[in-house]
Amino acid sequence: MLRLPEPGTFETLVSAVAVPTAGLWRLSKRPASEPYWARGAQSRFDDPAGATPGAATFGVLYVGQDPETAFCESVIHENSLFLNGAFVVSRAGLVARSLVGFKHPTKPSMTLADLTGAGLKALGLNNDMSAGDNHCISQAWAAAIHVARPELDGIRYVSRQRNDAFCYALFDRSGVVVDGAAPMPAAVLNALCLRFNVRAVV
Repeated sequence: MLRLPEPGTFETLVSAVAVPTAGLWRLSKRPASEPYWARGAQSRFDDPAGATPGAATFGVLYVGQDPETAFCESVIHENSLFLNGAFVVSRAGLVARSLVGFKHPTKPSMTLADLTGAGLKALGLNNDMSAGDNHCISQAWAAAIHVARPELDGIRYVSRQRNDAFCYALFDRSGVVVDGAAPMPAAVLNALCLRFNVRAVV
């Protein structure tokens, strides 16, 4: 079971990791609205205050380390029907997504709290932070880290949908901006579907 952050006990135990700003990816249904800063206390590392409309003090952008991870965290995460030996998704919904890249105007890298590996264990936590269904505790940690370590741009964690890859929950203070958006070529989408056992249907 995960534990809640206790003020005064964890702040110096949070490990930081540098992540290049080039190579932050998201498969988005609404590329014109990116970067999308989640504030609704619905996703893993959202500000829990966002459960009250308009009360969130920070927003969070969720991105993957590469397009493959972004594919898993969007297409498979949001369409998790596994039927007759494959993940089944709508072809129309699949092709409607654009691959969006992000960058920072001046900084070559983000400094993130490392909630993976030894960094996770140093805080007395386990990978339920990245894979559990209950987001209350992970949101509490995000809020605590946001306040206690203002130099951090967000959080690195293990992808739930692709556990050999990383995802990043970037705080809005990170200042990242869009670095191009375009529909993924059909050949690339087909290759990703084949690799991750996804079947697109009409």
